[in-house]
Amino acid sequence: MTKNVSDCLKIMRLAIGRRNANDPDSSDNILKTYINDFVTLTMSDDLKIFEQFGTLKFTIDETNTTGVYALSDVMAEHSIDFTNLSTEAFITLTEPEEGSISWNRLRIYQDPGIFFSKWGVNNEDVLITGYPTEMLFYGNDLTFRTIPNTDYTVSIYGYKVVESLNITENDALPHDYWLRYIAYGAALNYARDYRFEQEARQMLKVDFSHERKQLLTRTHNQRKMSRCLPRF
Repeated sequence: MTKNVSDCLKIMRLAIGRRNANDPDSSDNILKTYINDFVTLTMSDDLKIFEQFGTLKFTIDETNTTGVYALSDVMAEHSIDFTNLSTEAFITLTEPEEGSISWNRLRIYQDPGIFFSKWGVNNEDVLITGYPTEMLFYGNDLTFRTIPNTDYTVSIYGYKVVESLNITENDALPHDYWLRYIAYGAALNYARDYRFEQEARQMLKVDFSHERKQLLTRTHNQRKMSRCLPRF
C-alpha cells in the first residue's frame, strides 16, 4: 500500500505530542520541512540500503588533456548524487570494436601519494594517451591514467542520496516501509531543536532505533542471500 507524506505527518505528530496544526511551532509546513530535511540530509548518511545502491555511469574522452574530472560536475551532468562511491569500477569503449574485450576492471586508488608516486606529479604534458587502467578518487576529483585517447564509459558503484520529497500531503514516499523510520527520525530532530525534556528525547531515540533496526533487517535479509565472492 502506498504511503504518503500525510501518513508520515500523522505519526510524527503523535510521536512529538504536537497534534494541534494551528500551533505556530508545529504547523504542517514546519513538520514537513523536518521530514524532508531528514530524508535528504540525514537518511542518506545514516543508512546504506539496497534501494539506494546504484551505478554512476559517465563518459571520458580525449578532449580532457589532464585526465581530471570533478566528481560534482559528473554527478550534475547526470542529475544524480551519491553519498559515497565504492572501489569497484569498470571501463569500456563507448562503442567496442567487434572481437575486442567489452570491459576491463578499473583499479581505483584513494591515496594520492601512492597514485602519483607511480604516475608522477605535474607531468600532464609528457603523458601519452591510451586506454585508462587506473583512477585516483580523492576529494572531489577523479584522475585517470593513462589519459584517454578516445571515448570510454566508466561505471562506478555506490549509494545514492535520497531524493527530496515534494512535501505535498499527497506526495508518495519512495517506499512504503520507510514510513515509520522517516517519521521517528524527523520527530527526533524536532525534539532536539525544540529542547524537549531529556526523558522525552530518550524515548524518541529508543523508538527511532527500533524503526531503524526494522528497516535494516530488510537489507540484511537480502544481503545474507548473496554469496561472498573471493577478492582474488
